[in-house]
Amino acid sequence: MLEPTHEEAGDYFSASRLTTYMICPNKYLFNYVEKQRKEQLPAPMMFGSAVHKTIEAVYQRLMDKATPMTVEEVKDEAAGFWMAQTERAFNESERGVGYTEKESEDLLKDRIVKLMEVFVSEFDMPDEVNAIEQRFRCWIFDPETGERLDLQFLGIVDAITTRGGEQIIEEHKTAGRRWSRHDYENNLQASLYLAAHPLGELRFNVLVKRANPVVEVFHVQANDWQQNDAVNTMCNVIKAVEDRNFYPRRGYMCDRCSFRRRCYEGS
Repeated sequence: MLEPTHEEAGDYFSASRLTTYMICPNKYLFNYVEKQRKEQLPAPMMFGSAVHKTIEAVYQRLMDKATPMTVEEVKDEAAGFWMAQTERAFNESERGVGYTEKESEDLLKDRIVKLMEVFVSEFDMPDEVNAIEQRFRCWIFDPETGERLDLQFLGIVDAITTRGGEQIIEEHKTAGRRWSRHDYENNLQASLYLAAHPLGELRFNVLVKRANPVVEVFHVQANDWQQNDAVNTMCNVIKAVEDRNFYPRRGYMCDRCSFRRRCYEGS
């Protein structure tokens, strides 16, 4: 189980760390343990960061009770945030943004502008934005032993909003394809956030970045079994990290990995 707290521990775990280990233990090792400099930052990750920054600006205007951003303002913000992310990639990695043969800086700039135009034009905005980038922390208790771990679960909620008189958690995601039921019903981040937060519903706003972009909405309700299973999975991964159980998990995601050369040279 997870127990909310304002007390700060020296170390923490997060949904992104959990996902990283499950994708590839070696990637976790290079990123969080050895803190190696990245070879490149994948274009989808930088694209997603720019989308998050743009939506944050849109929601901030709503939270301030100011005039909502126009389509042109949102498009300008999106283009600016994309360029900022490409600059960030050069500062934080050896080669900057990692593109595939079908991607380029200008193509993705046009795509994010078009995607955010659809978002602000067609998306059902919340009645009220109550919080943006809200941090929370919880003590972690092993579901099997009841023992409290020495580290905490730390999360950042994209937004807390009010829709139809009810407060909910909102998480914004970008994707290259439409989500299936598995993507949201068995989502570890959603299960952990709902286990940690008093609100009982999480809404995914999924922005699909294709030639004809769409915005899809998925709702996840609190479920005791899924929450306990997610916490148990996190505890098992934490133990694996403590035991230094690191190894490469080869697959299609290796092509986008920020530590591809380091991983293959060390194997």
